[in-house]
Amino acid sequence: MNKEDNETLCRVGKGTPMGELLRRYWIPAALSEDLPEPDCDPIRVRLLAQDFVAFRDSAGRVGILDELCPHRRASLVLGRTGHGGIECLYHGWRFSVQGKILQMANCDDEKLAERYRANAYPVHEVGGIIWVYLGPAQHQPAFPLHPWMEAAPEHRYTRIIASHSNFVQVMEGLLDSSHLGILHQDALPAGDGSQRYDHPGKTESFRYLTSLRAPKIEVHETSFGMYYAALRKVVHDGQPMVDTRLTAFVAPFTVYVAFDHGRVALTLIPVDDEHTYFYNITWEDERPINTEPYRSQIDLAGGTLPDVARRWGFARETHGQARTASRQNNWLQDRAAMRRGETYTGLPPFTAEDAAMTSSMGPISDRQELLVPADLAIVRMRRMMIEAARSVAAGGTPPGYETGQHPGDIVPWARKLSPGVDWRSMLPGMESVSA
Repeated sequence: MNKEDNETLCRVGKGTPMGELLRRYWIPAALSEDLPEPDCDPIRVRLLAQDFVAFRDSAGRVGILDELCPHRRASLVLGRTGHGGIECLYHGWRFSVQGKILQMANCDDEKLAERYRANAYPVHEVGGIIWVYLGPAQHQPAFPLHPWMEAAPEHRYTRIIASHSNFVQVMEGLLDSSHLGILHQDALPAGDGSQRYDHPGKTESFRYLTSLRAPKIEVHETSFGMYYAALRKVVHDGQPMVDTRLTAFVAPFTVYVAFDHGRVALTLIPVDDEHTYFYNITWEDERPINTEPYRSQIDLAGGTLPDVARRWGFARETHGQARTASRQNNWLQDRAAMRRGETYTGLPPFTAEDAAMTSSMGPISDRQELLVPADLAIVRMRRMMIEAARSVAAGGTPPGYETGQHPGDIVPWARKLSPGVDWRSMLPGMESVSA
């Protein structure tokens, strides 16, 4: 990839092509639990290289404003909440969730109070997440209703993973089926079906990932983004079959994947050019997975147990702190365990492994790569995102704005198909597709 395309793909600040594209969508800003009650402490939110303050007012409504007070630019994160808004400590200016001035302690001019406002952004709170729209008001889209939003809170479990890398690098890992059976082999069944290590990821459905490491990748572009299928020819119960793992990319930053422990939506939010928050949302209709023991089982399977997340630095509260995993300490890799044959990577399974690979590329990869057919989905995603960013810069419409497909129709799956069956024929609205 040339430098210009890479810059277009990765830079997310205000005024950049990708930054302006992303601002045309509703973006997760924080978890509802980050603002647990009316008039609780405000929090700083950094999105797309901009800083904001988020607060919950006396009526329980969430507001997101520019972090700096419009009067003399002091941080509103230091402010007091109460009396229907957030009050700057410096001169007592108080603002509502809409940015209206409720009080100007050092000015009695009511006309100024009516004329001045803080920059406030549209907010929607649903599914345990606080969403914000940062783009032009005239282009504000309808709020997207994803399938997990309909799950009851006890059937939905959300974690945020912090990554010291550009959001596209994290996205690429989610669209890369061939790495699963290599990088994550410690947590998957061996090719012969044996279970060398005791880990809940070692289910029969993942067995072929370790034995067939060069899947055929096929991509089907849609109005919302694309589906990609990883195809592996297998023999199951004595019959030739095609092990098919279907993943959906919903532009600009969500990937739906299939796992045994539930359906998973992965939303990758750029904090800035070099940092990403990774919303990992698991939901199930049958089991209350947001309760124990299910939460711990899911965290163990995904490598996101709290102690591991804090130690390896992908928990929000420890991200970037000294003594967490980083280039300086070789991501806390256990080379002695590798020499003893106890582990392939020397890292905890899944998330710590992915985080080490992604951040080891540098905060923004130069993408001077030697690509192979297994990288097809990554190449198509990059091209799609660059074209979308340039289209919006030229006055075009972002992907997904004019689709009639409800997000609830976007469902990933893993199945064994008979040879000759085209996986595209099983997509919603695509029943007429032939092999």
